Amino acid sequence: MRRAMSSLGITDPEALGRAVQVPGEPRDAVLTELTVGETYFFREDRQFDLLRTHILPSLLETRGALSPLRVWSAGCASGEEPYTVAMTLRELGWSHPARILGTDVARARLNAARRGRYTRWSLRGVTPARIERWFDKRASHFQLDPGILASVQFSALNLVADEYPSAATDTMDQDVVLCRNVLIYFDMPTVALIATRLLAALAPNGWLLLGASDPPLSDLVPCEVVMTPAGMAYRRDDRDPARMEAAAAERNRPPLARTYPVREPVEYAPAAPPAAPPAPPPVAPLQPIAVPVAQPVFAVEDAGAAYAAADYPRAEALTRELLERDASLPGMWVLLIRSIANQGRLREADAECIRALDLHRLYPELHYVHAVLLSAAEQHREAAHAARRALYLDARFVMAHLQLGDALARTGESDRAALAFENGLRELAAFSEGEILPAADGVPASRLRQLADMRLRGIREVRSA
Repeated sequence: MRRAMSSLGITDPEALGRAVQVPGEPRDAVLTELTVGETYFFREDRQFDLLRTHILPSLLETRGALSPLRVWSAGCASGEEPYTVAMTLRELGWSHPARILGTDVARARLNAARRGRYTRWSLRGVTPARIERWFDKRASHFQLDPGILASVQFSALNLVADEYPSAATDTMDQDVVLCRNVLIYFDMPTVALIATRLLAALAPNGWLLLGASDPPLSDLVPCEVVMTPAGMAYRRDDRDPARMEAAAAERNRPPLARTYPVREPVEYAPAAPPAAPPAPPPVAPLQPIAVPVAQPVFAVEDAGAAYAAADYPRAEALTRELLERDASLPGMWVLLIRSIANQGRLREADAECIRALDLHRLYPELHYVHAVLLSAAEQHREAAHAARRALYLDARFVMAHLQLGDALARTGESDRAALAFENGLRELAAFSEGEILPAADGVPASRLRQLADMRLRGIREVRSA
């Protein structure tokens, strides 16, 4: 709020409160500060492989070449995602009509998207060949190709508001909806509300793609779940009324008895090369594999030993060397982040954590470490979101329960904080007194119980006072 007030030249908080009651610059400034705009080009690229090799060919078969392809990026921030869709179509040599829509609640970010000027940070992970093909380097910025710029339309839309799907917002009959890493910021009733509307916005054969860290929808709304090598995708549940009624009865059964329609896994077929211009070859689908260790075991052990001895500079140097050879080791990323943070460089540790999460979104400890770093930066609401993401992935993660309780207590949500500490204590009951828990950084279970009990008693005393 201080940043918003400074940008607006407002010094009285009550004046800001009055100003945001109506659409305009003050409301836009506040929304920009309140919402998260983290994104970059070709983020979660396996989903774009799915788009290239399966979704687009199947849509051509079902809708034909004359029916315009409609793709909606919901919560597009500064536009990297819908522009990536446009690049993907161009690289495929897509010659059919297509309409790509990007929407966001923050108008300032939409204005930035329309300009198409990006820094190197938005291009992390993009190959030099793609950068050269689609961007014009200008001083410290990169200007997007005019043809790509013109192929995406942007408009403001609040996913919580009752504004879609509708013709007025151009959100009906979508072939593909991408709403990735957006639903993690909402509570479950709101997620269900948004998911219902997004699914209703799909064409009969349309696809809804979420981010890897977004909550699964199958427990929340009627939908078909498609298991793919790129993760879960969703489709409208267009079954006949009798089956729909049966599904509703099924959803009212106890949670452990629920079942949901699941399509057969998608089989990837190699994408045909475009006639012109030549496109990068499609990435082969990732197969489930054990986490590789491409370097000598003693090197990993040396890094761990240096950390255990509190020689954090050496631990950092060793882990960086290991990760330069092989970035597919999430445990080494955690060690690197902790080593940097323990030297007091919290901002750098947070940047490395974000980088690691881009590579390993399903590794719970990285989300937990991110929550710790966010709390250290006094971003407690964001820390609570990060801890919840860790718990989505591992509901028995003791340290994530305790971190969630801490973050919620600091935001004044005492009831939820108490529940988080109670959940942590329940999981701690499975550990012996001297046992060291995963991600506890050497703290035994007995000490964690004492800390959790103390915090829980403090919360209860405040509530009863």
